[in-house]
Amino acid sequence: MELLEFTHNEDPLRNRELFGLLGEYIASPAIREALGGVISSEPGRRWFIMMEDETRVVAFGSMRRRRTAACLLHLYALEGEADIPILERCIQQAREAGADRLVTADYWTRREFYFRHGFSSVCKVGRFVRFKKEFEHGN
Repeated sequence: MELLEFTHNEDPLRNRELFGLLGEYIASPAIREALGGVISSEPGRRWFIMMEDETRVVAFGSMRRRRTAACLLHLYALEGEADIPILERCIQQAREAGADRLVTADYWTRREFYFRHGFSSVCKVGRFVRFKKEFEHGN
């Protein structure tokens, strides 16, 4: 398996590979329902796509940076726990970028997945729970 990384660019021509890989999943009503909403993006957002045999998407997710935090969005696995390497990469990138925390919102049924990776639950947000992972930065 290979983890591909893309940054959503302001120039649509530079996004062809990213959205070529994700297009059918973004348009899928079943995946939108599983994620609990529409899949969106904007320039600057970092996307991660786990590929199997260079031909098949098995997981994807994105990360957006805010002032002191990074937000994990649209984390989805088509198979098993193929999204684990994406979550681990997002944790690594958020930490390296100096974020104080990585936050996400997901269904409560996914709590063990996040707890195993050092997240805690923060609050209920509609039908979702907000999870966060705090980072300590040494001097």
